[in-house]
Amino acid sequence: MELSIDTSTRYASVCLADQANVLCQYSWFSQQNHSKELLPNIVNILDSIGLSKGDLDCIIVAAGPGSFSALRVGLSTAKGLCTSLGVPLISVNTMEIEAHKFQGLGFPICSVLDIGRGEIAASIYSDADQEWRCIIKEDIYTPAQLCSTITMQTIFCGEGIKNVADSIKDELGALAIIPEQNTPTRLPASIAAIGYKIFSTGVLGNVSTVEPIYLRRPSISKPRLR
Repeated sequence: MELSIDTSTRYASVCLADQANVLCQYSWFSQQNHSKELLPNIVNILDSIGLSKGDLDCIIVAAGPGSFSALRVGLSTAKGLCTSLGVPLISVNTMEIEAHKFQGLGFPICSVLDIGRGEIAASIYSDADQEWRCIIKEDIYTPAQLCSTITMQTIFCGEGIKNVADSIKDELGALAIIPEQNTPTRLPASIAAIGYKIFSTGVLGNVSTVEPIYLRRPSISKPRLR
């Protein structure tokens, strides 16, 4: 039994799956209260199907990129559960979760996340030759910079695409494929599937060394000198 946790952004989710087959899931929009909402929602989905924490074989967590504090809540909760239960921790890239549901369509898939200041985080995945892999690792771009890297028809997806869809279409024309998406754009079934695939290989990370993926430092101003 696998528990998946995603607190990458204000759209959060928890999911219970058995060998990647989803049994119960819950997604919600958090008003910057991940720390208050996450554990009760985990307890609720366990109770809803009559399971306890002791039934879990691993914890899967979205490691980012995403919101600084939100990622910390999800990862610290996952680490605490893994340590207390003695089960493995599987970390999954948030951008891969966004891209996962579009694999198999024959196009590269560009995940987009809004990170503010007129910038976006983006990465590109491909399943060419039936091998799912990241071909351009997540980085920070302006919409124009991202478009300059695109040379073939590409699917653009993710929570951040709605804010830049028009500029990307104007710049790329027919090269940009932008499916209509409802929020939340990250499916709990996707993190469950990606995480279980890693878990089934037996190549597991160390709970103490898993860290959030941040693309830039938090915006914290220096204290004023008196």
